[in-house]
Amino acid sequence: MYGLLLENMAEYIRQTYGEERWEDIRRQAGVEQPSFSVHQVYPENMITRLAKKAQEMLGMSEREFMDQMGVYFVGFVSQYGYDRVLSVLGRHMRDFLNGLDNLHEYLKFSYPRMRAPSFICENETRQGLTLHYRSKRRGFVYYAMGQIREVARHFYHKEMRIELVREELLFDTVHVTFQLTFDNRAFTLASLAMTREEKHLPISASVLFEIFPFCIVFG
Repeated sequence: MYGLLLENMAEYIRQTYGEERWEDIRRQAGVEQPSFSVHQVYPENMITRLAKKAQEMLGMSEREFMDQMGVYFVGFVSQYGYDRVLSVLGRHMRDFLNGLDNLHEYLKFSYPRMRAPSFICENETRQGLTLHYRSKRRGFVYYAMGQIREVARHFYHKEMRIELVREELLFDTVHVTFQLTFDNRAFTLASLAMTREEKHLPISASVLFEIFPFCIVFG
């Protein structure tokens, strides 16, 4: 695991509960490093040890602690310039969600050993969409929920409600289904634009996409 996530946790605890609290948690968890290098790889179980000890000492549930750590992450990464990357991932929240896997592929240039999660959107309406989250790591579901909700608020000025519909373990992969409720009127606009474009084509664009999955159609 890269130190970016560990430093995110350390900074969240420092800023919210104070330096002394972080030092107490770190020592109780048996972690020697007071801070972490964002590009260095650390043992996978280190963040689990720290998180469990923090929840115990701060009197917080796993959901509350990981969610708030995820919320803090969005502002935390701005000091490394990643806020500029996040802000140009799409004009609308739906664009950001549909491009999450592309974002992680881009980040692999800086973090080549990253074990990135995967996101798939479906059942999209004006009121939101269903988001599927898959990861080899366990314990980051609420963290992802906090991150997504804060991105919606910070970059797209939208209030979002996230419901955890289902969580299951398939072999070594966690598969989680979220229902995201937010103002998704951009979906209707995108659908109308696609319909208008298809009217100018001699055949339906869906036919071309089925035959040539890796193509771009210009109306």
